[in-house]
Amino acid sequence: MSQSNKKLYLGIKGSVVCLEQKTGEVIWSKHLKSSSAITNIYIEDNFIFAYSGGHLFCLTTDRGDIVWENKLKGMGYGSCIIASDSQAASVIAANQAQAASAGAVAASVAATSVAT
Repeated sequence: MSQSNKKLYLGIKGSVVCLEQKTGEVIWSKHLKSSSAITNIYIEDNFIFAYSGGHLFCLTTDRGDIVWENKLKGMGYGSCIIASDSQAASVIAANQAQAASAGAVAASVAATSVAT
């Protein structure tokens, strides 16, 4: 893929959005059957896996077509980390854990500063 054709993918307010990386122009946007404000995404090969409102969706990266949907019945709602057995998923999970840890440390430092 050439530098000018690179894409960014966002998960926001029950939608997945594809942007042209260089200009920020919206290439496509797909609203999922969800009213959740949080939409987690994971990209592997030519697919985007999106979790929103208790549902897991698989979309194509080129046009945002929904390939399948799993309602995850009986699993409830909440934060979701999406991973696969590929190495890239392990790196993403490690980065997410590190970011969460850094946030907890920052909150602890802020609370200590306020208390003193």
